[in-house]
Amino acid sequence: MFDLSRSTWRRFLGGGLATLLAAGGALLATGQPATAALTYVAPTSASFTDSARPTTAFPVTDGTAPVGTWQDADGKHTSRAYFTFDLTPYRHKQVIKAVGMTGETSVSDCDKPRALELWRTDTPATMPTWQDAPTVREKVGDVAPTAPCGIDYLEMLLTPALQQAVDAGWDSVTYLARIGGDLEENKHHARRIKTLGISLEANGAPNAPGASSILGMPCTTDMFVPEATPYLTTVLTDPDHDSAHAERLTATFAWWPADRPADRTERTTSWQSSGLSFRYDVPEGLLADGETYVFVVRATDPNGAVSIWSPECRFTVDTTSPVTPTVSSTDYPDENDWYGGPGIPGEFTFGANGSTDTVRYRYSLPSGAFAEVAADEPGGSATVSIAPLRDGPQYLSVQALDRAGNISAVTNHYFRVRTTSPTIVDGNPTAGFGEARTLTFQPRMENVVEYTYRLNDGPEQTVAAGTDGTATVTITPTKPGWNDVDVRSRTVDNLPSGEANHRFYLATKPTVSSVEYPLNTPLTGAPAGTPGTFVFQPGMPGVTEYVYSIAFGPAQTVAAGPDGSASMSYTPPTSKIYRITVYGRTADGIVSETFTGTFYAGKAS
Repeated sequence: MFDLSRSTWRRFLGGGLATLLAAGGALLATGQPATAALTYVAPTSASFTDSARPTTAFPVTDGTAPVGTWQDADGKHTSRAYFTFDLTPYRHKQVIKAVGMTGETSVSDCDKPRALELWRTDTPATMPTWQDAPTVREKVGDVAPTAPCGIDYLEMLLTPALQQAVDAGWDSVTYLARIGGDLEENKHHARRIKTLGISLEANGAPNAPGASSILGMPCTTDMFVPEATPYLTTVLTDPDHDSAHAERLTATFAWWPADRPADRTERTTSWQSSGLSFRYDVPEGLLADGETYVFVVRATDPNGAVSIWSPECRFTVDTTSPVTPTVSSTDYPDENDWYGGPGIPGEFTFGANGSTDTVRYRYSLPSGAFAEVAADEPGGSATVSIAPLRDGPQYLSVQALDRAGNISAVTNHYFRVRTTSPTIVDGNPTAGFGEARTLTFQPRMENVVEYTYRLNDGPEQTVAAGTDGTATVTITPTKPGWNDVDVRSRTVDNLPSGEANHRFYLATKPTVSSVEYPLNTPLTGAPAGTPGTFVFQPGMPGVTEYVYSIAFGPAQTVAAGPDGSASMSYTPPTSKIYRITVYGRTADGIVSETFTGTFYAGKAS
């Protein structure tokens, strides 16, 4: 619509771009953007009006708007520019610094002083026209009347004006750019300016503190803490904290006796990043045992903005442990007699022994895990059912805990658990591998109705007891070496016994003999080079072959005869002691124990 003439542009250059002037403290003009702003705020609406077309609004489409009087082929025009900004993101915030940013893209006459002004108007519902312009409220300032003409970057301090708008609770604010007074009609003062933006540094108060805790325990109603020097913690956050800006905060912890609010103590931590846990360790001498206190915390940011105080956290200091509890049981009393049995539950009752604040009990058997049970009321008792795992002398360890978690000394309740495991009578103790054995189970409890037994790792089997409480079973073990039979009984009242074990050994190792080279006879043997015959005799029935190795050589297999024996020939090549290993194997793949022995080949004559 209008352009700078060449002579005017030359006069502007001669004025010196390096000369930056301030007008009345309200405007800064620089050749580079300021670096203090954290956020660039663009207008939500940018438009201008034209007196020649009084009912038409003109949106800014190329980033520039005319202000003042200008002329084209259609005649004379006077224009004003309007810029509206959204303030809702900054509600209740402190405006640290707000800088309006614009610039001149063309000037009608650089010989004339700049008369550009910024005013605040009511925010229009739609883009304004010349005829339907919003009400002007107050002047914000002059836009650098002494700054160089045609400069493409101007900064205007808007901090007070924007803070006023935020404090007033407005959702938006509109600024009017125009040529001041009667000069607006003078076309020599017209210019074209860039869309107004705002470089804004705003500070929100820290958020309300997160959940508070004492000694790592979340605050609850009527807390009890076991230390007079607890640590207090909370998590503090700030709405201005993000990946581009790490806001730092301090935490102010305050506490006082619940009945004396005036005796308030406050302590402030060092600076930490928003989002972290803040901690204060109360030093000795400030809190007393038995006293109830209230503590609160709030955050402060580097600009002095503070959060609200956290909800009150009430706690009582209790550093006194409860007395040792009492333990009693009619099922397993502390007497010099035998009661119950392994797996038979009995009731044990724990008492507070006069401690009025005992709220739970901790207990365990030797080598067992701790368990806890709540008292029926503060200072009350608790009853638990415990089944001993083994017979013999036992003891139950019990401690009392109060509301603060203080724990008493240990009370040991001693008792004796009766042996209830059945006896096992082996009717054929010399039976060998694969031979039947008759086992008789005899009770050690009254009214036994059945037995459950297991051979080695086999399945459990149950057999009914006779009228005399005994039961007889037949087993045929086929495991070389040690074998185990485990058995337990059960009464008509469904009471279990302890478990009995019967262990026996099945020898399956083959025997090995040689006339030429006697086994395990030092320095007795035929000369080396003499063929020797080695005879294998079975250690269990059903052997169909033998696997042997001599002098750590490869395993060799030889078939057994109908009687289970076998023989093989070996000629020692040199004079020395030889090692031989042999085991038998049945057609079913059952392997015997391994025979290991040595023989000696003497020196040739």
